[in-house]
Amino acid sequence: MQPILYHATVLEQEELKPAIFRIRFMAPELARLCQPGQFIQVRVNAMVDPLLPRPISIHDFDSEAGTVTLLYHRVGKGTAILAQCQPGEQVMIWGPLGRGWTLPEAQDLPAGDLLPIYVAGGIGVAPLLSLAKAWSKVGKPGILLCGGRCEEQLVALEEFQALGVDVDLATEDGSAGHCGRVTALFDHLPLLGKMPLLYTCGPKGMLKAIHELALQKGWPCQVSLEERMCCGLGACLSCVCKREASQEGKTWTHAKVCTDGPVFWSKEVIWDD
Repeated sequence: MQPILYHATVLEQEELKPAIFRIRFMAPELARLCQPGQFIQVRVNAMVDPLLPRPISIHDFDSEAGTVTLLYHRVGKGTAILAQCQPGEQVMIWGPLGRGWTLPEAQDLPAGDLLPIYVAGGIGVAPLLSLAKAWSKVGKPGILLCGGRCEEQLVALEEFQALGVDVDLATEDGSAGHCGRVTALFDHLPLLGKMPLLYTCGPKGMLKAIHELALQKGWPCQVSLEERMCCGLGACLSCVCKREASQEGKTWTHAKVCTDGPVFWSKEVIWDD
């Protein structure tokens, strides 16, 4: 499937927490093509500085309504310009891009034997909502473990709760939920005899810790990597990571996060580099 350039109309934009925004576009063709875990490149039409578009995870999409929703953190010039967009304005969108999450119907085990557990670090919650929607359709909304430095970094929780997802929180300053890191929440998971299937997105240190925990427990785990990107199409090689090689005689190879990912099985990724 080839990505397509769209001119999408802003329907609404809201600042959920300081510098964290949710924006919804009307983009019917894009909404029909999206898969959970993919991303798009966004550029406000008049934006020439910065020249390059910004890669942003797809937070939600509705193929029937024709809408696509992004959840993003205002951190630089490009996202600062996007944060100023008002309803009725148009932006340029290129997508959908990348390889998304492995969905329930693609698992080797029946969905009834699996317990999806979504692990988010801050804004890493963004690509997990549409995945939770897919699981809720087969009667397994799962559990969200969400962590951050403080309560102001935790967003979109009510959207998961509306799907029936159990939500557990951790903050390093103790302002919400457990005082500590999100990995501590694994100590009291209600597994009920199910096999956990981990899906996680957030800072690389957190992803590595979740991978190591999954490896120790023998749990399957997928990670969505966050890397700086330029083209988003696999041409510029600015977002490569090291991945275990399948070829004989080779221990590792380069993978392009924008096209081979952003989602990988955690055991594919070489974490010590």
